[in-house]
Amino acid sequence: MPSDKEAECRLVIDTARERGLYLRLLGGLAVKLRCPSATYRTLSRGYADVDYVGYHKQAIEIKRLFQDLGYVGNKRFNALQGRKRLMFAHLEKDCDVDIFLDVFEMCHKMNFANRLELDDYTIPLADLLMSKLQVVQINDKDIKDIFSILHDHPVVSGADKDGIDLRHLVKVAADDWGWHMTMRSTIDKCLSLSDNYVVENSKDNVAGKLRQIKQAIDEAPKTARWKLRAQVGERVRWYELPEDMGAVKAAGRDEAAEAGKPQTG
Repeated sequence: MPSDKEAECRLVIDTARERGLYLRLLGGLAVKLRCPSATYRTLSRGYADVDYVGYHKQAIEIKRLFQDLGYVGNKRFNALQGRKRLMFAHLEKDCDVDIFLDVFEMCHKMNFANRLELDDYTIPLADLLMSKLQVVQINDKDIKDIFSILHDHPVVSGADKDGIDLRHLVKVAADDWGWHMTMRSTIDKCLSLSDNYVVENSKDNVAGKLRQIKQAIDEAPKTARWKLRAQVGERVRWYELPEDMGAVKAAGRDEAAEAGKPQTG
């Protein structure tokens, strides 16, 4: 049975669609929405914030959408960061929302130009997997999400709503040395920990997909950009460490509670 947050995500995205807006879910709730195995004992986890991706060109309409649905904008954050990211909170539903515009930027950048049209409620499965493989300081929740995605969906070559498009993963890794390094490092970590995340004797299935992806990104012809960065190697850090946004979100909730009504983001 869908959780309240899952139902709320569907409501938000359906309402956005009615208004001609592209808004797609990412993060842990996106995995739960797409992966039945995310409820299994070894893969289940908690969900705090809700993360969406939208297009910057629709930012004004996206703000209005959340305000109309009873969300309150984090005025300070949205004024400073609104070109690339928005924050809202729904006090009655105890729901904090992050909306990334065009680009999801954590350890690496993910550009969603022309990608949000490829699926109905979440970002495409390949992007969803990449959003977890790009985490340098990976944690238990990220590993569970990776195993859920790989357990429930095949690795395919080409656009397929129910498959993980290997071509997209390879394209990103073959063009960006840093992405390649982090992806293969995360895959190795997942392989070393696979005994802890087995679902119904699926270890060989998931491990096989991890090795398939690693082999594909290793063997793919690399671009001149990749080769140039590879010459620098590990002497220069190839990833960012995202800051903890907990205090910012808490300040936004306090601001909303004090105001007592939706504010313009």
